[in-house]
Amino acid sequence: MIKILPLTPEDNSMLIRLPFSIIFCAMLTLFLASTSYSTEIYISVDEQGNRVFSDVPSKESRKHKLKEISIVPAIKIPQKTMGQDQIENELDYQTLIITNPSQGENFTRDKLGNIHVSAQLVPNLQEGDEATLLVNGQEVQSGSHLSWQLSNTDRGEHTIQILVRDKETQSEKISSQTVTVYVRR
Repeated sequence: MIKILPLTPEDNSMLIRLPFSIIFCAMLTLFLASTSYSTEIYISVDEQGNRVFSDVPSKESRKHKLKEISIVPAIKIPQKTMGQDQIENELDYQTLIITNPSQGENFTRDKLGNIHVSAQLVPNLQEGDEATLLVNGQEVQSGSHLSWQLSNTDRGEHTIQILVRDKETQSEKISSQTVTVYVRR
């Protein structure tokens, strides 16, 4: 006759831990077995001349030696952090050119001396900067645009230049080449 005794709380906790221990040991055994053993590969040639790979040897097959797979660890690329100097250099203007009018262009007074001036800036005008139009070395207009309309320009030779500067400090960041235009009768 088999006698069943009641379980104590200590016996109960041991029974709960037992399945986890068994599962852990089984997984560890499977892991170690899979890493330490490898399958033998056999190669043979069928009637059509095709190579046949198998894990089961036959009398026509020969053992195929596999090359070990190279494992290269990933390279950690340090993330660049920009200092204030680098940020300022990234925002430096590269080119500022006057696209209209062209060098040596003639205008007549019968058009009331109207001259349309436009420029191209790379990169675009940054916040905190302004573009300033100079005619004959004198500031005419400034703002956040790169297009101006001069009207009622006097007869004669005029130089046009554009510069970009900081709004607060008025320090010049880039300037265009000077373009000379002529207003005739």
